[in-house]
Amino acid sequence: MKKNLIFTFLLYLVISNFLFAQSKSIPYFKLESITGEKISSTDLLNKGAVYINFWALWCVPCRAELKALQTIYENFKDKNINIIAINIDSPKSSSKVKSFISGMKYTFPVLLDVNQEVFQKFGGTSLPYSILIDKAGKVVKVRNSFLPGDEKEIVKDLESVLD
Repeated sequence: MKKNLIFTFLLYLVISNFLFAQSKSIPYFKLESITGEKISSTDLLNKGAVYINFWALWCVPCRAELKALQTIYENFKDKNINIIAINIDSPKSSSKVKSFISGMKYTFPVLLDVNQEVFQKFGGTSLPYSILIDKAGKVVKVRNSFLPGDEKEIVKDLESVLD
């Protein structure tokens, strides 16, 4: 019984992520950055393709991916690709996000999704969760994890959506 429940849940995750990845366009959202700027999905797409990484302070693989994303961001920031991180910690924990980001010297934009509404709109179920969106607004890649070495695949994916 327990195995069937686990299998059903895993099947749900796979199917929901597949269906989301096949969607024509991304859901609209508008979130506040850690610097107080309001940024919408429209604003991001107007500048080109978008790589969104959902993360939380408590997530160890998320921290590893953020470190890799900083290097990737430095290499792609002038190439019509927006790399953003969206933190999904609770309102209580989100106050620590700005100090964490500045302490790590990350320079990519970080948005706050304290109610996890955007995370849920994008079909997120586990962290880290990343989505690559082409300039037309179509989801072209969904990542449900991060392991050392995955940054090479992220770079290949980003290169595939360059103008």
